Amino acid sequence: MTPLIFPPDCEADFIGEGAANVVFHVKRPGGQAAFPGKLLRVPKAGTSAYSHEELQHYWQDIVAPLFPKNELVRQSLIRLTGSGIVPKLNAILAKNEATRRKDFQGSRVADAEHGMLVEDMRSQNPTDKVIEFKPKWLSQSRAAPPGATRCRNCAREAYRANKNGETLGSSGRWPLCPLRLIHGRDMTCKHEGEGNPECAFCTLVTNLLLGSGDRTNRGMLQSYRPQLSRWIRKNKLLHRLKSLQVARETGLDADQELNMTLRDCTCFLRIRADPQQPVEARLGDLDRKNGSAKREGWHEMESKLVEGGYYEGTEQPRQRTACWLERFSREWWER
Repeated sequence: MTPLIFPPDCEADFIGEGAANVVFHVKRPGGQAAFPGKLLRVPKAGTSAYSHEELQHYWQDIVAPLFPKNELVRQSLIRLTGSGIVPKLNAILAKNEATRRKDFQGSRVADAEHGMLVEDMRSQNPTDKVIEFKPKWLSQSRAAPPGATRCRNCAREAYRANKNGETLGSSGRWPLCPLRLIHGRDMTCKHEGEGNPECAFCTLVTNLLLGSGDRTNRGMLQSYRPQLSRWIRKNKLLHRLKSLQVARETGLDADQELNMTLRDCTCFLRIRADPQQPVEARLGDLDRKNGSAKREGWHEMESKLVEGGYYEGTEQPRQRTACWLERFSREWWER
């Protein structure tokens, strides 16, 4: 592996962060990208996540062989030690403190040996549309009771809404149901243009297009519908991911780290303005999960969903969801 070096006096833009990592765009002093087509991901201090070196080995040896190369967000290690970049990145975080999520404020970049360069899946052209979402559980959890009317993800969304005192659907949009992504190719839909709000398939496409608080002009958004609709109906990526999830699902026991890795990844879709261009779809965030640190929390969440009636829609107060399974509960939807 050819060692990559941070340019002297380089600058960086804060792109975003999660619970364990922060992402930056590194630039040369003149503003040109230091690593064209790539973003820098660095670990946060004080988390239970594996080191980036361990994550990269896991990705190369365990995860990458499961998928074709063109279905994954490419990534590689870069050495942080001796680069002087970490203090710069922490200064940038401090500058952006007010814009960060409240529960992330105060966290800083770890003084780690390695960071990671990841493929930049943002728009490459002004007319590109980028969608990112978490496919989550593309088949039902084995922990779900026999009479479940919700998938695992929709059950958890209902739980979160009650915990936060919120009502699902009050904003006019519903959390994405992973089972709808899988069954999308079988949904009947003959609508064009802006779609039909009464159509389950049109609603799925609309929710994906508007999924990230997108500020794109509504008229412009409609131009991406044909490509996205074709991708939902014909893609092999999500069905491959579902097959891998099912093959490795063992409840909450052996191989749990890979089981949860495959359920917590992110799917990136890059759509061109040209309706003849195919959608570029890749999976990222396929990090090894720290089972010893998270296992208790995973078990606890499953218990809450089962015992609280969230799988069966009997929780109090009761939430409505757009779950593929709950669509059969017509009595509830007609209330």
